[in-house]
Amino acid sequence: MMRFLRSASCSSPTVVAFFFFLIAAIGSSTSISKSSTSQTTKYNAMFSFGDSMAETGNICVASSSNSTELDVLTCTHPPYGVTYFGRPSCRWSNGRVVIDFIAQSLGLPLLPPSKSKGKDFRRGANMAITGATAMNFSFYRSLGVEDPVWNHGSLDMQIQWFEEMIPSICRTKQNCKGFLSKSLFQFGGFGGNDYNIQLLELGLTPEQTMNNTPMIVNATVNGIERLIALGAVHIVVPGILPTGCLPLFLTFFAGSSSETDFDQYGCLKSYNRLTEYHSSMLRKQVQILQGKYRSTRIMYADYYSQVYQMVQHPHKFGNLSSLYSPRSQKMDSVAGGGKYNFDVGARCGMPGATTACRDPSARVSWDGIHPTEAANKMIADAWLNGPYCTPPILS
Repeated sequence: MMRFLRSASCSSPTVVAFFFFLIAAIGSSTSISKSSTSQTTKYNAMFSFGDSMAETGNICVASSSNSTELDVLTCTHPPYGVTYFGRPSCRWSNGRVVIDFIAQSLGLPLLPPSKSKGKDFRRGANMAITGATAMNFSFYRSLGVEDPVWNHGSLDMQIQWFEEMIPSICRTKQNCKGFLSKSLFQFGGFGGNDYNIQLLELGLTPEQTMNNTPMIVNATVNGIERLIALGAVHIVVPGILPTGCLPLFLTFFAGSSSETDFDQYGCLKSYNRLTEYHSSMLRKQVQILQGKYRSTRIMYADYYSQVYQMVQHPHKFGNLSSLYSPRSQKMDSVAGGGKYNFDVGARCGMPGATTACRDPSARVSWDGIHPTEAANKMIADAWLNGPYCTPPILS
């Protein structure tokens, strides 16, 4: 089941749950952050962990031995990558993702997927993979979840991949401590897929899933501390996207919701309360870690607040003039038709999809959940320079 991101047609939240394991900027040109030129030597490498929001190729490497699996991943088909790479690059966007913009702004190469063979990872690597969760798959199996798409690479597995990679980067333990202390780490966001499994596959309500939020946040905190023990000093910790504003969730749950279930901006309040609860708890835990590890620089990157601001005040975000759909007055997507400009049966990269994912330059959502390159650039700029990262990466 769960083939949302795949080319096969889908028709129910259970089937499309695969897409939501992915969770959670302007300018599609090759320009980089305005502060980048003076910061090109600040970090000697960058290492990233997370899910499809930060994916740069691991899912395609992992599926390379299965031609059918590789073919049905929609991110391997046009128009993915059309804006920047000119071809699908195994990124869930029309171009670059946030981690790409940050790397370019720091004068670093785009991060190669950690599963690639024969790559030099001394300037950085990306452990992020589509389907990643904060909790290990054994937890969800205990709840009755069997689909292996959620088991591509949990938080724990990604740290293991990194630990196995370290000797090829810096060899001795002492050298690695010094090297990693001068590298930038992006850890997450983790949690989006954990909620997607519970909401879309297990059918829990947002209120019920909140019972598991402390476990999900604690898994992230434990992961951060493992990186610190390895020698990480500069760590960016992203939250997750406002679920209640995303076209996919709106498409599947708006019909069964009453008028009072929506806020004044057209987002589903209970789903955003869940995301806000997670973000608030994670932010507090990051603050505790900042006090506990005085010699580290742990930065909280706020996906939720920025994207929700894009929904509320699109005029403040430059070229996002088409943020609102003239038909729905909800968060706009270029993923297809329907009330929320999202068509589950004719998504980006699917055979026969002729209207999906056109003209993304002034839109927030590329395929119903993942941001466009334009939005990703704005998010990256706000993490590099503020105000949606505390403290900003370049401060």
